Amino acid sequence: MVIRTRFLRSVLPLLLFVALLSAVGWTRAPQAATLLVKGKVTNGTPGGEVPAGLEVTLHVFSGEEEAETFTTTLAADGTFSFEEVPGGEGRTFVAEVTYQGVSYTSEALTPTADQQELEIPLTIYETTEDPASVQVTQLHIFVTEMERRLLVEEYWLIGNEGDRTYVGAEDPATGKRVTIRFTLPEEIEDLTFDGPGLGERFVELADGFADTHPVRPGSTTTEVAFFYTLPHQEGLRVEQAVDVPVGSVVVLMVQGDLALEGPGLEPMGTVDTQMGPALSYIGGPLAAGEGLVFTLVPAPPPAPAVEPSVPADHPTAAPTRNVAWEVAVGLAALAFAVIGTSLLWRPAPGPVPSPIRPLVEQIAALDREYELGRVPEETYFERRDELIRQARSRLEQRDAQ
Repeated sequence: MVIRTRFLRSVLPLLLFVALLSAVGWTRAPQAATLLVKGKVTNGTPGGEVPAGLEVTLHVFSGEEEAETFTTTLAADGTFSFEEVPGGEGRTFVAEVTYQGVSYTSEALTPTADQQELEIPLTIYETTEDPASVQVTQLHIFVTEMERRLLVEEYWLIGNEGDRTYVGAEDPATGKRVTIRFTLPEEIEDLTFDGPGLGERFVELADGFADTHPVRPGSTTTEVAFFYTLPHQEGLRVEQAVDVPVGSVVVLMVQGDLALEGPGLEPMGTVDTQMGPALSYIGGPLAAGEGLVFTLVPAPPPAPAVEPSVPADHPTAAPTRNVAWEVAVGLAALAFAVIGTSLLWRPAPGPVPSPIRPLVEQIAALDREYELGRVPEETYFERRDELIRQARSRLEQRDAQ
């Protein structure tokens, strides 16, 4: 397995987001000159404590940049406050605290124009080395042909159903705590991460890599995005696995001369994507350590759409919507757009759905600020994860309507 890690970011998608943003006009009344920002830290683990004196950091973002930071300490009752914090148009506030070596951040909040006080709740948790409550809630895989190789992009959504943050155990070879181990196909080349890669967030293993980020409680609290290439070879068998269960798998393969076959992968027909028609598959659940396996086979010829015949005297039934599948494909499209902003050789993402446009613009701006060293690493990951969670929620609400 050949691994070459490189951190790629594209200026063109960012220019696209800026252009989209400038095309939307709005007016906003002047915000309060200063704000009282306060909140309370609670422990989400039953019996857990909130030690007095923990340092709380308030991050203030103005548009695309982190404008200011303020620090204070928790009172005995777990409360904190920041007085006379400068307000202003478009300012967003994020509170952060570190407990037992794990950083926790609040939801990013933007006050209204006339708001004088802002309440920011923040939850911390005890830690555990037991992964029993951790699982991959969704795995999205995108396969496209590129210069006689296959480009495979993967987006893993990981959650924790427990009430403690999973911090993993120390890896003897590296001395670092690792949480989730990923086994990759032997034939891959050009492994690249969407963000800090091997030697930074991730630890290289003989058959793949391991994540060092803790997994906080919640349905989806951690994202892992990476891509690599495979030989464009009919009959190639691809297998990979993680050491926690996988709830569901969605695979989209842009139509070419190859398709996929594998145990547990169910073909779901063709869907339209920004890259063209794509063969779609679903799979899962998978047990911890169980491999996702597929083989590259000749692609079937495109099948014309056929309308089912209905007797003349039979009442016409409304088509049945597969809402779960529609939501899964919508989330896969969101993942593709987020990953796509980091690929130099790929075109900018297609039209962004209006409900999530502001959030995708914020993700792009946050990526740029992180690359310039203006946002701390823990804050960057926490805020990016929160923005993606909000975007997924909005897409789910839209597609369920």
